[in-house]
Amino acid sequence: MSLVLGHIHHWLYNQIKVVEEREVEIINAFKEKYESSEIEEIIESIREEYGNLKGETPLEELIGDSHIHPWLEGAITTAQTREAAIVKALMEQYNDKELLVEVYRNNGAKLANTSLNELDSNDLRAAFELLKNTLVERMPCDRLSAVVRNEIDKIVWRHNGQLHTEFWKAADVSIELMHELYSVWIAAFVTAVNSDINHERKLLDGQYEDIFTL
Repeated sequence: MSLVLGHIHHWLYNQIKVVEEREVEIINAFKEKYESSEIEEIIESIREEYGNLKGETPLEELIGDSHIHPWLEGAITTAQTREAAIVKALMEQYNDKELLVEVYRNNGAKLANTSLNELDSNDLRAAFELLKNTLVERMPCDRLSAVVRNEIDKIVWRHNGQLHTEFWKAADVSIELMHELYSVWIAAFVTAVNSDINHERKLLDGQYEDIFTL
């Protein structure tokens, strides 16, 4: 292993697991509603292509003798692309965006609620920091996101246009759907911390912004 595992490596791994746990909830919701054996076949095929879930396997065991940074970068890519591929396959089979939106909303709120004990306050900046610690992006050195406005009542988080969209494009999924699902998830997360926080995603030329206001 090239480096001793530190806090940032476990931080990134926990974000990867957030994506994988949401993937499981998406699958379970469709299984419960449609009770179809085809869902298992769909998921099995996708995981054969993109790899299986990491589950509860400790990071140290997964890394083994691999170099930590390329491994984490690959795991981030795999988790997000597999999630996108599953969304695409289930939409093609069942065309149930309402169910997808419900899963993303519930998952975002649930994750925020399980982390509230980590907060000393529920103001906008605290909610935003909790979100940043939960939402997977890319390796920090990629610098694809930046806070361009940071005030008590307004935060603007600007992203390079390829963030997240690169993986959904690779899976040939509608980018509009990706933005809608992620926006629902983020809004549910921050409002679970503080119901007075509003979230809006603004699409720009080559970039997009998450705007949080009180």
